[in-house]
Amino acid sequence: MELLKNAWRNIFRRPSRSLLTILSIAIGAFSVMAIGTIGQLGQQAVTAELSSLGLQGMLLSAEGEAALTRECLSRAEEVPQVAEATPLLVNYTDILVRGSEEKAVVWGVDADVTRIISMNLLYGRGITAEDIRSGARVCVVEETLAREMYLRDNVVGKTLMVLLNGKEEEFTVVGVAEAGGSLFQSMMGETVPLFAYTPYTAQQQCTGRGDFDRIAVKLRADADPVQAEDQLSRSLGGEVKVENMSRYTNVFSSILNIVTLVLAAIAGISLLVACLSVMTAMLCSVGERTREIGVKKSIGASSRDIVWEFLLEAVLLSLAGGLAGIAAGAAAGWAGCLALGMAYRFPAGLALTCGIASLLAGAVFGAYPARRAAKLKPVDALRTE
Repeated sequence: MELLKNAWRNIFRRPSRSLLTILSIAIGAFSVMAIGTIGQLGQQAVTAELSSLGLQGMLLSAEGEAALTRECLSRAEEVPQVAEATPLLVNYTDILVRGSEEKAVVWGVDADVTRIISMNLLYGRGITAEDIRSGARVCVVEETLAREMYLRDNVVGKTLMVLLNGKEEEFTVVGVAEAGGSLFQSMMGETVPLFAYTPYTAQQQCTGRGDFDRIAVKLRADADPVQAEDQLSRSLGGEVKVENMSRYTNVFSSILNIVTLVLAAIAGISLLVACLSVMTAMLCSVGERTREIGVKKSIGASSRDIVWEFLLEAVLLSLAGGLAGIAAGAAAGWAGCLALGMAYRFPAGLALTCGIASLLAGAVFGAYPARRAAKLKPVDALRTE
């Protein structure tokens, strides 16, 4: 305990030098924490965007000459691990409003689609069961499409023309939904298109079809995706392709994890370089306290005591810098999440890694100066001016 007190007092002998040493370690730790937090936020954002695009659960599609029918929908709903299944029609077509034309994906959906595909209504209403029964010519558009076509968000009650099967069909807008995939649209331009949703029965009437393009499946909360995929494949036969959409989320998450790890490793190198300042500070301290070391040895202090005193001083300097950097990184991450309206989750594993790295760095880079101080002979030390 006495050695720890001495080490703590020695830090404040040269407060400016100690502060600069702590600051250099803190900057390295802050870099690691900041990059880790950015990676975490990026993963949250990408997962949310993929979910808003409907990339979750299972997606069934027909292969070859096969078709997805009502019977396929019923079989999918009978699989024990399936919570819900809904039919989908997909048309990548033109939407026309007052002479302007935009490419969009027009989805034919059922009334329960919001329980499977993320769709947050901003204005109006969604597709209802009555719309499905009657094949009503109504639609829900994304706010991005509303802005493109009408230059404003709330366009409930407006009409637009949708090109289906070579004919222009009139639909009335009954709802405006929050834009899904806005992050991807800003990053990828027209690669992620505009979306509109209509009753699937209305599209079937317009195109003369009785089958579906896709069947979206939502699994139960306790379902095993791999097992559910196998059960659906067996139930529907080989002519129906079962695609686990959550794999796309996992792929993006894995890529982001690798990128974050690489960037954190680069930031870790800066932390390692910053630790050289600990060695520099301690070597300067040994040179300044040569006579003090000689006095301590002449009155009975052992080489081991000298080693521990300098080693503890180096560890305290490094640990103080590491903790300061962790605190600053956590505060910056929290502030960033608050500004972006995202939930902040403290990266405990990364913080613990930074703390342990700082502790070990202090011990490793303080070992040589401590050993050098312990090797000083009392007579030579006392002769030093």
